[in-house]
Formats: sequence, C-alpha cells, structure tokens
Amino acid sequence: MKFKSIYTPGLIFLVLCPLLSWSIDAKKARKWDLDSLYYRAFNEIGNHIRKGQIEGEKFYQAALLLQDSNQLAYALDLKGWDCHIRDKIDSAKYFANRSIELFRITKDSSGLSTAIYNLSNYHEYLGEYSSALRLLHLAREIDINIGEKDYNDVFYYNRLSEIFYSQDQLDLSLRYLHKAWNAHVESNYWHNYFTPILHQNYAWLYVDMGINELAEYHAKRTYSLTKPDSLLTIRTNALDVLSIVAQNRGDRDAALNYAKKSLELCKQYGDPYYIIYSHLFLMELYADMEDMQTAQAYADSVHQSMEPYNINPSFRADMNEELYKHYKKKGNEALALKHLEISSEAQNSINKIDGLAAMKQFDEEMANRYRELMKAKSQLQEEELNLRNTLLLSTLLVLGGVCVFLIFLFLSNKKIRVINAKLREKNLEIHKQKQALQAQQEELEERNLDLEKLNASKDRLFSILTHDLRQPFNQILGVIDVVEHNELEAKDRGDLMKALKESVQDTADLVSNVLTWSKAQFAGVTVKPENLPLANAVKKALLHFSIALDKKHIKVVFDIPEDLSVVFDKDHFESVLRNIFSNAYKFSAKNSKVYLKAWADEKAKRVYLGIRDEGMGMDQHQRELLISGEEAVDSLSGTLNEQGTGIGMVIVRDFLKENNSSFDIESQLNEGTNFILNMPLGKKVNYKPSSNLKSVHDFL
Repeated sequence: MKFKSIYTPGLIFLVLCPLLSWSIDAKKARKWDLDSLYYRAFNEIGNHIRKGQIEGEKFYQAALLLQDSNQLAYALDLKGWDCHIRDKIDSAKYFANRSIELFRITKDSSGLSTAIYNLSNYHEYLGEYSSALRLLHLAREIDINIGEKDYNDVFYYNRLSEIFYSQDQLDLSLRYLHKAWNAHVESNYWHNYFTPILHQNYAWLYVDMGINELAEYHAKRTYSLTKPDSLLTIRTNALDVLSIVAQNRGDRDAALNYAKKSLELCKQYGDPYYIIYSHLFLMELYADMEDMQTAQAYADSVHQSMEPYNINPSFRADMNEELYKHYKKKGNEALALKHLEISSEAQNSINKIDGLAAMKQFDEEMANRYRELMKAKSQLQEEELNLRNTLLLSTLLVLGGVCVFLIFLFLSNKKIRVINAKLREKNLEIHKQKQALQAQQEELEERNLDLEKLNASKDRLFSILTHDLRQPFNQILGVIDVVEHNELEAKDRGDLMKALKESVQDTADLVSNVLTWSKAQFAGVTVKPENLPLANAVKKALLHFSIALDKKHIKVVFDIPEDLSVVFDKDHFESVLRNIFSNAYKFSAKNSKVYLKAWADEKAKRVYLGIRDEGMGMDQHQRELLISGEEAVDSLSGTLNEQGTGIGMVIVRDFLKENNSSFDIESQLNEGTNFILNMPLGKKVNYKPSSNLKSVHDFL
C-alpha cells in the first residue's frame, strides 16, 4: 500500500538543489548580492513554504530592478517551483516557459537545462509522462552538448527512477536508482541534500517491494542525515516509511508514533499536500486498529482539505483509493463506490507509458544521432584529407621552384661572397675609425664638462670674493684711515678697534670657508670617514662660538647621548657644524636658546642631529631654495647686524653629500629654525670628555 509518492512537490525542489546551486554559483550579481537573496529563498522553500514564497518574491523584485536578464530567468524558475509546491501548476508552467525563453536569449545553457528539467516535473505532476520524458531527454541532450553529462548523471537517473516509480514500474525504477547512486559516488558530489534523497527513494522502493529490512535501513539513514529544522519533507518521508515497516511487523504502537511525528513535521513545513497524506495514513492506521471513530475524523479532514488538489491525477487516484478501502471496511458501500469511480477516472486520465519501450526508443534516437554525427565527422575528415593532398601537391611544386631558385642563388653567391668579403674589410676599417673618433669625442665631452664645472666654480668663487670680501676690506681701510689721522678719542678708538677685530675675524672665517670650498672644487674632495663620538665632536665645534654665544647670552640645551657616534670625515664634520652653528647664532636674539638633540634609528642605521634656534626663521620659499641648492640664497643680516659669507650653506650641502648624509629644514617666520642632519650610524663608544671641553659646560 503506497501512501506517498517519492515524487512530491516539496521533494522536487530539494532534488534540484545540486543542479541549481551549481548553475547559480557561476552568475555573480553586478550591483546587489543577488546570489545571497537566491540562496535565502532557495533554503526557505525547502524548510517553510510561506517564508520561501516571501524570499522568492524579494529575489524576483531585485532582479527586475537591476534589469539583469540572467538573474531574472533564475527568479522566474524559482517562482515556478513555488507555484508547483502550492499546486498552481498552470502558473508553474507559465513561469518555467518564460524562464526558458530568457535562458535562450542570455545563452545560459546550464540554466536552460535546469528550467527544462523543471518543466518536465510539472508535466509528470499532471500525469503527462510522455511529455515529461521528452523534456527530460531534451535537457539531457543540452547537458551532453555543454559537457555536463557526468556532473548531472545522478540527477538524470534519479528523475527517470521517480517517473517509473510513479507508474508502479518498480523494477525499472530500482534499476535507474542504482545508476543514480553509482553516479553520485563516482562524481564525489556528496551534497547534503542529495544523499538523504537517494536513501529516501530506496526506502520507498523497498517498502513497496516488500523488502522491509532494506526499507527500514534506508529510512533510518535518511532520518539521521537530516536535521529537525531543515529538509522537513525528506525527514517526513523517512518517518512514513518507518511507520509502514512497523505496521508490516505488527507493531501498531510504533507505527502510530512514527505517523504522528510525521504529521507534526508536515504542519511545521506548512504544505497542505503533505498534511492530507499524513491524515490519510493515520486514517488507515486507526482503521486497522478498529478505532473507526478516530479513523473517520481523519477521513473527514481529508475530505475537507483534498478539493484544491484534484488537479494531480496520481494524487487523486491514491487518495480516493484509500478512501474507498476505508468506507468499504466501514460498510458504507455507496460512498465507497463513489470513491472507487473517482479513483478509476483518475487512473484512466494518467498517460501510461511502457518504460522499457520509451527508454529503448530514446536509446535508438541517441544512436541515430551518434551515427549522423560520425557520418558528418567522416565527411569532414574526407574533406580535410583532400585539402591536405591539395596542399601537399602545392607544397611540392613550390619546393621545386624554390630548389631551382636556390641553385641559381648558389651559382651567383660565389661572386657575391668575394664582393662581400671586400666590403666586410672596408666596413671593419671604417668601424675601427668610427670607434676611435667616438672615443675621442667622448674624451672631449668629458674634458668640456670638467672645464665647464671648473669655470662655474671659478665664477662662483670670484662672485663670492667680489661680493663678500669688498665690504670687510672697505671697513678695515676706513678704520685704518681714521686711526691714521688720529681723529678719535681713546675710548672711541678702543670700540673701533674691537669692531675692526670682529671684522677681521669674520673675514678670516670667510677666507677659510672659501679656501675649503675652492680646494674641494678644484682639487677634488678627499673623504676619510671615521667613527666620530657625536657629543664630543659637537662640543668641540661649540668651542669656536663660546665667546659669541656669551655675547648674546644664548643658552645651549644639550641632549645628545654620550655613546652615540656617526661615520663622517672629521674635518668635513667640523666645517659643517661650524657653518650651521654660525647661522643659528647669527639669527638668534639675545637671551634665547639653541637646542641640540640627537637620536638614532637602529633599524635604518641612521643618526639624526637637530639644531634648533628661536630666531628669525624663514618663509617656505627660502627653505626650499636652501634645501634644493638650485639658486644662491641672499645672505641676511643677523640680529646684531652680523654679516654672512654666503658660502656656508654651499659647503654644508657639498660635504654632507660626500659623506652619505643629507639635511632637512623645519622653519616658519618668527618661530625659529630646526636644521636636521641625517647621517650614517657609527659604533657605540665609551665617551671620555677631554679636558679642553670642560669650558663648554659653562654655557650648556
């Protein structure tokens, strides 16, 4: 006695999960994540009808809004399944045909195959098995053409098994179910939906064939592979099979317990189709237990709920056959006869087919198409062979002509080789002369470049000497002239001599800088890097400015680690610091501070020395000119009208470059200047200050 077909609306959708999941996975949404909307609707339809309908509509509206034809085709296919589950078959076929049209337009063969499979299901639901098989074979052809035959074997054979099961051709159904299981194992496609489905189908087949032990085994495997909150229709079918097996063993209590659990899951899922089957099953159980009152209550429930589902002939035949048995047993002959007539009419409306004949016809069609394909392939090979022969003959003729031409060339080549040998000798001689001329030209260019550099250095030196030495010497001559005529008093003469001394000192510094820089320019820079204790070297440089710093009452804030050292030429380092300190002192106001701070970057192997004053600062333009060195920067007067030499920054820039170092300047007008040196890190030292540096602490 068969209560539920293994092919039911809720199960149809779950059977298609592997194919649909694979097809959709290849189509990524452009603007929204349409795939997530699809999977949400897909999962809800398998777990709860109403929620699945809502989520399916969301996916459909999103695809419409984005005007994505391919996603819209999947949305229409999904709406077809929703209508099928709710027994609206005409609407299901309408949406399936629209989906097929869109898939043909978008040339999505995988989606097209899926939609045709689904349309086959709808025809089977109506008992139109010939149409169902025809569409199934059409989908199969598409899978073969696009190379997805092996991937979809499990689905194809399972669908064949279900179609023959619906017509009670159990041996043929079992044969194709075995093929579906083997394809499932070979493809390694152990999808969480399909494994329990195959076990469930085995359970129904074996219980209908009277093999209760195998039916119970597969039903229990089905139940263990599902969860209480998912795959509810599959879980329900497992409980129904277990109930039938228990009833066959005579264990009515167990059978009744399984049947009631199945009814609870059907109500949870919300499909009236499943609920009617569960009521009918309980009606039969209570009738066997001689509880006719409870059995009649379930029979009345079936009567009330069955009317909307009369569209399915298999469903109508099964239901009325069981009602006929119930009323026959109850003794109501008139009502029993009525249901028997309805069942017979439904059976007659079903398009019965000979499964073996249908499959033989399909195999013959496939064989004929294969022979046509081989014939076309053979014809193509023959045409290809003729083309090859023609090409071979043409090639031989061309090769013959080439051979004649080569013989002619060979005879002519002797004379050409003699001429070419003489030409090569001439070319070699010309090439040597060209190389010699090129070497001379490169040497001249290098000399011209050196002369241009020397000339530029000379012009720069003369410019500095003309500009910066004229003023000090004029001042000295003026003082000498005043002293010579004895026009000053003793006090004024002392002040004047003091000013003269300072002027001479500035001039001496200028001459020292000019000589240092000119030596580097004309004689070349000789760099002798060594490991210099940074604190010791900075303090030594400060000794040159102790009197000047004291004159302006400038305090030095000293923050340099005693063990820190740099790799630098000693003379170059003193010259660089002397010029930078000169600027810091020059542009600092009285009673201000100069900050000396050093720190190391161990990872980069660099030392940074910052010399920051609280002086006049500079604007962005002056800062950029100093850093780039592209143009000379006019020397400004200091806070006590100290005059600069104009060459200090030139020396600083050149010597830093020669010692693998650089500098940066942080400055704003009226906010001071921070001159930051970036130098190579040296080895740590044990610092021992020399005695002549003790006086430095007086102004630190």
